[in-house]
Amino acid sequence: MGKEKLIKLEPILSIIRAAIWTGKLADEKPVSVMLIAEQESAKTEALKYFRGTSTLKYMSDLTSRGLAPYKSDIQDGKMRHIVLLDLVRILSHGKGVSERTIQTLASLMEEGESETSDAGGKESWTNFPRIGALMGITPSFFKSRRGRWRQTGFLSRFIPVAFRYKDSTVDLIHNSIANGHKIPEAHPEPIAQTLPAQIYCDPKYSGQISLRAKSLGTTMKTYGFRYHRTLRALAKAQARIEGKGSVDQSHVDQVMRWSEFFTDKEIEL
Repeated sequence: MGKEKLIKLEPILSIIRAAIWTGKLADEKPVSVMLIAEQESAKTEALKYFRGTSTLKYMSDLTSRGLAPYKSDIQDGKMRHIVLLDLVRILSHGKGVSERTIQTLASLMEEGESETSDAGGKESWTNFPRIGALMGITPSFFKSRRGRWRQTGFLSRFIPVAFRYKDSTVDLIHNSIANGHKIPEAHPEPIAQTLPAQIYCDPKYSGQISLRAKSLGTTMKTYGFRYHRTLRALAKAQARIEGKGSVDQSHVDQVMRWSEFFTDKEIEL
């Protein structure tokens, strides 16, 4: 991903990168990721690291009707992920507006269809490819919405990626700022000319993924079915990134390491 790095965020960037590539899997839906970390933890910078990737659409604000201009790009498979740079701003709209936005997004992430009707008119999405969302939020805001999101099903639409900095990492970042180091330039993924691919996952690897998914489900008070699909998709995406047609043990091991972040318990970097 280039020489320039965001300090200690290599695993976070790798997770986002694999999620981006799930948008080019023929037999899996795009994986959605919510970064959960305190302010000044470079959540936005991590999302912007991949700016310029053709399958991503960056947005600072969004309403359910704000997606309408992108219908054709979603339908044609050109747009596979929405990157929400300011989720709090979106959630801070009036209650009705923000809830319709989240429900529309949740429906497109899971079923590829949605219908809303309000004073502004009727908006219908049917038979669309599913899309993913990449976003970030603080732990306190996440916890304040977690109950509601669990009730509505939105919580299971994405994988939480929770992290925080060790004191030693904070010192490294301060030293970097003092030395005049800048935020890395964008590193768009070379995804534009690639066609959707079907990556094979042997049952022996699926079994390992299943066990981990059940464990994550228990931690997050779900059955773990969507975790299972997500972990499998990420393993396939990693194989795709490496130019391989099937998942091997190294891809499963990588996903297992990533999965340590996939709860609301913040992992230290």
